[in-house]
Amino acid sequence: MGRATVGRARAHQPNLLPRHLSRYDLRRRASQTFPAPMPVPLQLDQVLALPLCTPRARATWVYNALRYFLDLPVESRVERLTEFTTAIDAHPRREEIRGIFRDFWSHHSYVRVISEAGLPDEVFLLRELFARAFRHFLPVDEVQGDLYVLMDSLDFKEDDARWLASLPAPLLDWWAEIFRPRSSSILASCKILAVRATNIGLSRDFLAHSDDADITKSAFFTLPALVEHVAQNPADFSQWEARRDACESELRETTRLLEEKGSSASLVFRLRLVRLLLWRIQLILNLQRPESDSQKFAVTVVHGFAAQRKIHSVFNASTHRLARSVVEKTGRVGMHYIAGNMSQWRVMGWGAIVAGIITGFTALVKYSISAHIQAPLIVALGLSLNYAVSFLLMQAGGFLLASKMPAATAATLVDAMEDPEKDHMASLQAISQTQTLVTIGNLIGATLASIAIDRMWNVLFHHSFLTLAEAEHGVHMLFPLQSMTIPFAIVTGIFLWLSSLATGWTANYVALSGLAPAISNSLRLRRKIGASHADTLAHWVSHNAPGSIGYIVLGFLLGSAPHCRGTLRHSPRSSPRHSRHGQSGIRSRRAVAERHAAGSRGVSLVARGSACGSTQYLYVVRAKLPVSRARPRHPRRKSSPLRS
Repeated sequence: MGRATVGRARAHQPNLLPRHLSRYDLRRRASQTFPAPMPVPLQLDQVLALPLCTPRARATWVYNALRYFLDLPVESRVERLTEFTTAIDAHPRREEIRGIFRDFWSHHSYVRVISEAGLPDEVFLLRELFARAFRHFLPVDEVQGDLYVLMDSLDFKEDDARWLASLPAPLLDWWAEIFRPRSSSILASCKILAVRATNIGLSRDFLAHSDDADITKSAFFTLPALVEHVAQNPADFSQWEARRDACESELRETTRLLEEKGSSASLVFRLRLVRLLLWRIQLILNLQRPESDSQKFAVTVVHGFAAQRKIHSVFNASTHRLARSVVEKTGRVGMHYIAGNMSQWRVMGWGAIVAGIITGFTALVKYSISAHIQAPLIVALGLSLNYAVSFLLMQAGGFLLASKMPAATAATLVDAMEDPEKDHMASLQAISQTQTLVTIGNLIGATLASIAIDRMWNVLFHHSFLTLAEAEHGVHMLFPLQSMTIPFAIVTGIFLWLSSLATGWTANYVALSGLAPAISNSLRLRRKIGASHADTLAHWVSHNAPGSIGYIVLGFLLGSAPHCRGTLRHSPRSSPRHSRHGQSGIRSRRAVAERHAAGSRGVSLVARGSACGSTQYLYVVRAKLPVSRARPRHPRRKSSPLRS
């Protein structure tokens, strides 16, 4: 009865500890506040009994001992470690205790500790990212007999590596003799690292980005044999230094070619891995030299354990060069959107007018698809193809659309701002002038196309393309403060950014893979389509393929995203076809316009407000005229596809 009362009382006690702290954090905070005393004689007696215990019991004792020191505050660790070291020296069986420690750290798995700590386990970037992510969730058996797993489970921090680097020299020398790897471990570790570096250095994609593709001339070809020789003969350390310089030279040449042609996150990741492997071989071989710095090697191992579970560091280091290459390639594409003289302004101005005319007919097809088709998936596919074909026509003719230009010219401006030799103010002025010119040209072309389409529609069907209510509704949908125009404009900006990424990625891939020269020089392709057609295709791939891919991505984003949202939001019973007034979806033109307003606003003011908005504005103006001047109502007018 008393225990039950106490249990209920404890259950109702308020929890004053922060909820975001885990049990491990609570134990560590408690140990930092009230560090538990370590009974040294008892621990030393347990050390002397370790040889009689099972391997799991020995690993458990070592894990608890290391965990005890790591849970202490950093400022008190040196004092406690000094006390423990002094107690061992004062013990009558101190040499036996040191021998037990030395035998434990001479386990064969210690090779994995010194050769893998802090280095990626996988050769490919995505597999390494997934492996590091799974380490945060999958439990492991810390005392299974693998020293690498035991050390990794201690969850080292950067502060632990800095504390180890600050240890006094006498204390460090005392423990260095215990943790120093044996000659056999050094030999095995160096051979493992050399084989990994050779496997990557002699891969086909590495050789393709080198000056000479002859595998036998590579510095990595005989690297394992030389590393084994130097590990067995430390006096020949100069041979290793010369070979390492040769390997670094090949890596620098590969990096230079990647910067010129195009980058790849996978190649950058493996370049970084090879450099880390060579550096680790250097540190391990230095352990056999008289002037070796064992403290530096220990700090490197602890720092490696502290950093090897981090995902963002590997991802950022591997994708930084790729991101820079994509920006550079996008900036090169953006140079085609900037006018530098009067003749280029004239060409771009007329091209912008033609692009506005194409946009007007694109809006016509969009309204036709929206009125005749009710299935959201088919509508999204039709609108996406409509946008994509329209954009590709502009790309083929060299016509510019104002809403597409900032996605490419922004990268050009960033490249000019980062290059001290370029005048970024002149680039900004040229970009602004060209943007203004193209915008005016698009408006002129779209307005003329809208008027022409409406007049032709009147001639063919004896009525305007849009009714008065539809025109007023379309104009009101473009008011920024009374509609969702601003949020959809933000979404459109995101779509433009994604399309620019697709453009830059395609340009980077074309340059990296050498696709254009391969098409031009392919004997099989030249035999099938002819030499001139092969050269023309190669020129198109080099100059137009990146922009075409970007336009296709933009078209499908603008055409599918708004209708995917509508599909999830509206049920079949709420569609215009099932309205309570019995009107069909084709006759309910205003409901159709509302359902596709998101897609209309997503095209931008040039495509929606100029192509269709101009016609809608004309209808609003005509509605204010006297009745006698309004359009005549023919008693037997022809039915249009939109009204049938």
